Amino acid sequence: MGARDKIRAFFEKNVGKKVTTEQIARVAKIRDYQRRIRELRNEEGMQILSYRDRTDLKPSEYILVSLERKPRFAHKIDKTQRARILDRNGLTCAMCGVTAGEPDQYNSNRKITLHVDHIDPDGPTTDDNLRVLCHNCNEGRSNLVTPLAPSTLTVIRNIRRLSRDDQRKVYLELKKKFEPTA
Repeated sequence: MGARDKIRAFFEKNVGKKVTTEQIARVAKIRDYQRRIRELRNEEGMQILSYRDRTDLKPSEYILVSLERKPRFAHKIDKTQRARILDRNGLTCAMCGVTAGEPDQYNSNRKITLHVDHIDPDGPTTDDNLRVLCHNCNEGRSNLVTPLAPSTLTVIRNIRRLSRDDQRKVYLELKKKFEPTA
């Protein structure tokens, strides 16, 4: 039995329970279990959630919420198309303008990585429906309940390009507008 099979069986035995990365590594007898978890999510549709999906989970915890399978990606982007889209977009995030390898402004131990993203998640895997996003923008977008209009994304992109001080000024102005004064 391979590592992926062991991890699948472990999650299925512990459906609805938090499991730790230490437990997963011990069961699978490998340290590179993250790739296997991504395969179980994306290829097999297992509903494995992490701290990015639920606030009650720590970075070292996962949970399989149900045995029901829901494939996350109906379409794949092949390597050639991915390279073409990255080249077309100049290896730059379409939302915030950062490039691969730059320091991550939210995590000093991490460098920026780029992802090819479907503009319309339910749309086709055509060049016109694909764009480049950095990992921060891609993760933020996946947490949105409703997709944002292109004009709103442009505003967000422009704000993210500002200095930290200027971003804070924008935040404070918006906070004044939307929070009632005491």
